[in-house]
Amino acid sequence: MMRKLIQAVGRRVHQLGGRNSQSLGASKGRGNLLLQQRVGKLFEPLQPKTLRWGIAPVTLMAEDFVNALSVLPPREHRITACVDAYRSQSLEFGDRHRVPNVFTSFEQLAKCPDVDAVYISPSNGMHCELCHLMLNHDKHVLCEQPLAMTEQQVMGLMDKAQARGLFLMEGIWSRCTPAYRMLRDHLKRDQLGRVYHVDCSLGWPISKDLVDYTGYAGVTRDLAPYALQFALWVYRAVPQSIRVRGKLNRQGVDVANTIDVYFSDNRTARLTLSTQDTLSNEVQIFGERGNARLNNLWCPDLLVLQNVDYSFTLPQSKEPTTYHNRIGLCYEAQEVRNCILAGRTQSCLFSHNESRLLSNLTNQVHDMLGEQWEKVLALRDQQKQQQKVQQQKLKELQKQKEKKQIEQQQKKQKQLLQQEMQQQVQNN
Repeated sequence: MMRKLIQAVGRRVHQLGGRNSQSLGASKGRGNLLLQQRVGKLFEPLQPKTLRWGIAPVTLMAEDFVNALSVLPPREHRITACVDAYRSQSLEFGDRHRVPNVFTSFEQLAKCPDVDAVYISPSNGMHCELCHLMLNHDKHVLCEQPLAMTEQQVMGLMDKAQARGLFLMEGIWSRCTPAYRMLRDHLKRDQLGRVYHVDCSLGWPISKDLVDYTGYAGVTRDLAPYALQFALWVYRAVPQSIRVRGKLNRQGVDVANTIDVYFSDNRTARLTLSTQDTLSNEVQIFGERGNARLNNLWCPDLLVLQNVDYSFTLPQSKEPTTYHNRIGLCYEAQEVRNCILAGRTQSCLFSHNESRLLSNLTNQVHDMLGEQWEKVLALRDQQKQQQKVQQQKLKELQKQKEKKQIEQQQKKQKQLLQQEMQQQVQNN
């Protein structure tokens, strides 16, 4: 397995699509209204107040989401439909969670009149298509990260949700947790002073077979969006440039990388990601008047502010979650319900424009690593060509050596034959 540390490269951050966004606020006009936390009713509030959820499809992440819903009041959240290509799996899920509508096609769920909102968590490549399908059938959407694979696709979903008056949110659920909300309050009140650096380390070992042979997309696709969103959340600004150092395996998949993000006024963020080493999975903020630390990026239960500990007790479900602290999805579900009841098409905790920016930056990092991979491949091809030339030279030398040995043997045999003939002549 090749372990190639790519040289650092720098790049200016691209403009976001055709709209020259310079901050994380929504674009002018309707977008600004949508970003505000207190806005007028943009569509009719949900009636009745129970939010009826569809699960598309049945996955381990969906199981955690259902566990999270179980700690919320049943009069506010209820699962009314689920779908999976394997009917047996869909039925088993439906039986365990008492889901009245069980389907084997996404279109059936999209058409179900008993569903208000859909939780989407299939493989990444299916996210955009499923979001469009559900929006086309007037369903509100909560979609796991990424919302789509490109910025243009994200913009298409944004426009459709706003045009149809439907709620759409990318599942950056950390923004909804109590620790994040408390930290945001302290940042707003400038208690840390001017923040100048953010540090984030995410990583745990993933088996070599999983990375090499299952189509694993790499740490940029898997972990970078979560780390990037935190830096954007702290600074509330578009970066000026990014630099990436990555380690690729033989298939060109980034198994570790370090992303340096540069903002105006000499503010920086360093994001360290790995599928090889166990990292802290913590985030730290450094300010001129104090520091802050969250003990977990996704759902922290400890916030350290200027050496003072603030603990947060997470709700407890009957069944454990598959992923660490995913019970915290309950805060995201409640945010979705609150926004829908208020008639909003997006959440101020993670707006549509932030989804655009996150997609833009993630793809830039991925492209930068891809360019380096192309250089690695070109260097590998050059080395192979050099080896081929060297081998050809060695073969030629070997042939010349063998030819010379044969000529020497033939000469020696000829000399021996001449000696024998001379000896016979003398004897006669």
